[in-house]
Parts: sequence; structure tokens; C-alpha cells
Amino acid sequence: MFRTTCLIVNKKKKHEEGTEEEEMEFLKDKKHTATVDVLPPSDKSKETDNECKVVDKKGNDNSKKPPLTCKQKIALCLLASVDFMSFCAMSIMAPFYPKEAALKGMSETTAGFVFSFYALIMFIFSPVFGKIIPRAGLKLVFIGGIITSGGCSIIFGLLEYVYDYTTFTALSFAIRGLEALGSSAYSTASYVIVMNVFPQHAATVRGVLETFVGLGLSVGPAVGGLLFAVGGYGLPFYVVGILTIFLAPLNIFLLRAGEECNIDRKSGSMLRLLKLPATAVTCVVIVVVSITWSFLDPTLEPALRKFSLSPTHIGLIFLLLSAMYGIACPACGWVVDRMKNYWPLMSYGLVFSSISLLFLGPSPVLPFLEDSILLNIIALCALGISVGVGLMPTFQGLADTAIDGGLGENLGTNSVVAGLWACVYSLGEVLGPAMGGALLEHCGFPITVTVMAALNFITAIGMTIYFCTRKKPDVDVSNDTKADDMKSKKQEVESISITSDKYPNGIINSTIVTEHL
Repeated sequence: MFRTTCLIVNKKKKHEEGTEEEEMEFLKDKKHTATVDVLPPSDKSKETDNECKVVDKKGNDNSKKPPLTCKQKIALCLLASVDFMSFCAMSIMAPFYPKEAALKGMSETTAGFVFSFYALIMFIFSPVFGKIIPRAGLKLVFIGGIITSGGCSIIFGLLEYVYDYTTFTALSFAIRGLEALGSSAYSTASYVIVMNVFPQHAATVRGVLETFVGLGLSVGPAVGGLLFAVGGYGLPFYVVGILTIFLAPLNIFLLRAGEECNIDRKSGSMLRLLKLPATAVTCVVIVVVSITWSFLDPTLEPALRKFSLSPTHIGLIFLLLSAMYGIACPACGWVVDRMKNYWPLMSYGLVFSSISLLFLGPSPVLPFLEDSILLNIIALCALGISVGVGLMPTFQGLADTAIDGGLGENLGTNSVVAGLWACVYSLGEVLGPAMGGALLEHCGFPITVTVMAALNFITAIGMTIYFCTRKKPDVDVSNDTKADDMKSKKQEVESISITSDKYPNGIINSTIVTEHL
């Protein structure tokens, strides 16, 4: 049980309220403090309206967060448009590329590697861009990545005029890899933008953006199948590529507020973040969830061929999967923003994903189930929701682990966290299609989904044991961490002094003191 009180230090004159040294010494004695925004003295009525941060017994934040500003809403719309088009470009080839590639002599395993190669490039270069962003700037990395990705999408549509198997395969890997390079740049930058432009709504905003990711993944195959039926292989890539490039100039004005949020251009330490045990556990969860999502790219269409579905119908089935994911993400993001202990959500997502996969196929573990298109659709809908529940807390989990581990809350740390998240998620996208294609070719689809279900269930048990037995957050007590803490405290003292000069008659500090009884 604990009691929360508000301490308002109103510093009008030194001889009336005590010296700065006495006030600072008093604050140092309080172990649980949180500094909030400074109030100007122009409106005295505001002095009585200071709100305390309300924290319940479980550590959840029950205080009302400020609404999004007009600039933040515009930024959210622009980021949502980019996410929607980029994931349209990524998923638009799923209903027809495996079949078209097979006509040119490509095996299902090789087609799976084409899907995986995209994620492999993102896996390699996401940490690189995470280190580059603080130095090169968000605008250059973000806009440059959008243009590169859109241009490569247009070029990929020209592969219909390549008839030689070797040339077609080589160009598929090369163009897909360059497109992934651009996607790696702007996706890593977008995570940093969210953490800087929406500091108090990061998880909620990511949930909203993941909805548009889900819409892009769902609309992409549906639109791809429709455009393929209308104009052939190249039309889907031309349309999505042109629209993606068109979004680049609209986003030029997005980055100004985000770059002003942090003036520290020092890169964060990836090595220090990787040394934390919670980081390793969270990364394993991200990889497994990503594998679960991506193994369906090269396997779902062949598994549904027995139902004699058209590319348009296959696209609509992909639509349901991604739509359920998009519906689940905003709710999960809202919950993550208001929960201190959101780790159980990952376990729930993994367990529900395991159960959903057993019904998709169906698995030999459930021999009494008869395979039908309705059963597959229901299982895919449940899987989409489960993946959203398991994946949404992971980004905030890595960010909190970094801060608890002693990394400063700045642009460098945000960039490293974004790069690591994108890296390990891309690793899952590398392994998923490769594993799915190989298992489908040698064992069949029912065995494939059974293996994936077992992988999810084992991961859920492992991470549950770890987070239930962990007694305290991982803390890096290295010399660099101590130096960063001393620098942070010095900056806080300087901030108070500056505020005192600017508002000599106003409130300079509002602190919440938590005392354990």
C-alpha cells in the first residue's frame, strides 16, 4: 500500500521560501519523484489546477493524458498513409507471384526465398539505419527510403518481360533487395518519429499505425488480385509504386517537430541494450510472432488451391487475416499505454496463435476436424487477432527495457530500439517464408502449421517463466550509465534554474512524492 502526495515548490523569493540548495536537498531525499511541466505565472488560476499523476497499486497510469495536438494529428495521418502504401507494396504480390514464378520454372522453395530476401535485407540494414539516423537526420532517411521503395516497386513490375529463368530469378532477388533497403530506411525512421512526436501516446499511436499496416497487408493482396485480373502482372506494381512516390513530398513537412524533440545527436549503444536479459527474451517473442505471420506468404495460396479459388478470392482471404490484425492493434496499443505490466499480453497472444494454427490446415493433432474453406477462414481471423495481441507490447517492452537498463531517453536510444525491433522482426520474416516453403514442399501444410503452433506454445511457456521469476528490471551499472545519470541530473538542475529566471514569480517545479507505508 502506498500514499501519493503532491509537492508544489513555489519559488517567489529566496528569503521567503528558502535557498535553492535547501530545496534541492529536500528533493534529493525523496526517492519517488516525477517532474512535470512548468507553468507560467500569467494565469494564477492555473496554480490551483495542477494535476498529479495517478498511479494505482499495480503501477498502472490512470491519469488523463493530454489530447493530440493539430500538428500531431497531421503527422499521424501522414505516417498512416506511408504505412498503408508501403505494406500494400509488400503484400500485393502474394496472390499471384508464386504462380507466375512457377510458370517461369521457379520452385516453391525458391519463391519462398524471394519473400524472405526482402526481410533479410531489412534484418541486416535496420540496425545500420538505427545508428545513422541521429547523424544523417530523420528527414533524409525517411523520405529517401520512401522514394527508393516506390521506384523499385515499379521496376519489379517490368519482370513480366523477362522470360529466362536465371535472369528472372536474379532480378527478382536484386530488385526485391533494393526495395527492402528503402523500406528498412523509412520503417526504422518512422518508429523513431512516433517515439519523438508522440511521447505520451507512443503505444496508442503505434496501435493506430499498425491498423493501417494491417489494412495495407489486407488490401494489398485483394487489390493485387484485382489489378492482376485487369491488367496482368505489371499493373499492381505500377499503381502502388507511383502512389508511394507521390507520398514522399507530402511527408517532407512531417519531420520538423520530430527533429526538434531531441537535439542530442549521439548514437545509442546497441551492445548495452543486447546485454540485458529482458531484451533477449523480447527479441525471441518478436521473431516467433514474425515467423508466424510471414510463413503464410508462400504457403497459404498453395494450401488453398484444392478449393479452386481465383486470385481475387485468395486476396480476400489475405484481407481477412490482416483486417483482424488491424482491428486488434489499436485496442492493444491503448492497453499497453495504460499498463505498467503488459508482459502477459505477449503470452496470451502466443498461446492463442498456437491454438489458431492447429485449426488452420487442420493439424494432424485434431484428426476429427474436416478441412473446409470456412474452417480456414475462421482460423485465419483468430490468428490475425492473436498476432496483434502478441506483437503490440514488444516495441514498448524494448523501449522500457532500454530505459530501465540505464540508456538515456533520447533520440540515440530511440533509434537503436527502433533499429533492433525492425532487425529482429525482419529476422522472423526471413525465417518464416523459408521455413514455410521448405516444410510445405517436404511435409505438407498440416505438418507446417503444427510445427508453427508448437513453436508459439514453447515460446509462451519460456517467456512466462522468465517474467514471472524476474524480481527487478535489468539495470546496467556501467561507468557510461553512471556518467549519463550524472549528466541527466545536472541538466534537470540547470532546467530548474533557467525556469526560475524566466518565471521568477511562478511555479518552477511540481513533484509527485510517493511514500511506501
